Amino acid sequence: MNRLATATALLFLWPPIFAGQPDKTAKISCSSEALPSYIQRQLGNEFGTWRIQKEEYLSPRAHGSWESEKPLTCPGIAVGHFENAETLSYSVLLVPEKQTDAGYRFLVFNQKTSNANERPLLVDKSDDSGARNYFLHTTSLNKFFDAASRKKFQAHAPDGILLVDSAENEYEVDVYYWSASRYQHSPIDY
Repeated sequence: MNRLATATALLFLWPPIFAGQPDKTAKISCSSEALPSYIQRQLGNEFGTWRIQKEEYLSPRAHGSWESEKPLTCPGIAVGHFENAETLSYSVLLVPEKQTDAGYRFLVFNQKTSNANERPLLVDKSDDSGARNYFLHTTSLNKFFDAASRKKFQAHAPDGILLVDSAENEYEVDVYYWSASRYQHSPIDY
């Protein structure tokens, strides 16, 4: 058997995760330990009574919407190049520790917030019930903005953040993008 035939045969023997299929048994980490240490410190210091949105906190409808996203990631963490193409930013959706449906805080940590004196950007918040219907997901802005729209909206970073609301009586998805030194958002058809 030649090398190409051997490599092709091995490809079909690999577990589904190597073929791009999600591994349903893999546990998705929504622990703050999955984040850089400066974010862990700030979450502990400033948001000690809040927790990262997790799969088990989601409503059944939100869980179904979240499971359809690829790749499947923590519903409370989105990582991407949200402000520029060179630097990773970390977005976190927090819910109250004791009543996980009683509001949320949507934060973005960027390179500037690695300084202990800098605070994360509070992008959105709610103190109303219904947090179990929300989750985050990283997306390419090219899915929603063509070159002319990106120029018009000054959306120059490659990635955006989807904030999905899967409530029973409404389904809303907003894409958040960096423009004019702050996060803007637009409702999208998704």
